[in-house]
Amino acid sequence: MKKLVIKTALITVVSIIGAVIIAFGAFAMFAPKSVASFFDGVGGYSASVFFYERQYEKTEDFSDLVVLVDKIDDFSDADIAKKYLKIFIEHQEFENYCAGKMATKGVSLAEYYLGRYEDLQ
Repeated sequence: MKKLVIKTALITVVSIIGAVIIAFGAFAMFAPKSVASFFDGVGGYSASVFFYERQYEKTEDFSDLVVLVDKIDDFSDADIAKKYLKIFIEHQEFENYCAGKMATKGVSLAEYYLGRYEDLQ
């Protein structure tokens, strides 16, 4: 009887772990933005940037690019920042996005992003 209970508990635990792994894989594949925001919320910088990258590669939407560029740390991920800042600055919606917005202390948003990109050169 004891073996039956242990075996049943073990099968249940393995099934739950398997279901969690499958669910995470599905979310990572079909909804990377949700996974990225989860990792961003719990302080997982590398994982969040990875999944924000996947989201942008999946949709190629400008709003996803904005989120990715804002999340990237220019110092720890200089190569990734350089790549996506270049794409961001050359995007046709960049000027409209930055128009009239101020980043901080009299610096326009366009100047802010261009300065970030130039610092990486």
